[in-house]
Amino acid sequence: MSERRAVTKVLATEYRRASKARKGEILDQICAVTGWHRSHARKALGLVLSLRVVRPRPPRPLLYDSSVIDALRFCWAVQGTPCGRLLAAALPDLVPRLRRFE
Repeated sequence: MSERRAVTKVLATEYRRASKARKGEILDQICAVTGWHRSHARKALGLVLSLRVVRPRPPRPLLYDSSVIDALRFCWAVQGTPCGRLLAAALPDLVPRLRRFE
């Protein structure tokens, strides 16, 4: 997929400035390289040079409050900073022990 984008990006400026006959040759060349249909190649060449507005995503709502996050950070530090999968496996044994010793 990245090769198709690279080919399209290289030929897009040439396509925009070319004559009608040269545009047909460029479309044939892109169709041979990428396997696209001519109409898709024409649309892709037009979209490469246009700027798109990127809007930031809204932040996700928090699932846990700060007390739960602080407790998980403490368990994570006690275990020696394991990855999430290993920490989840250790929590059923660790939490009762930590509650026992407060």
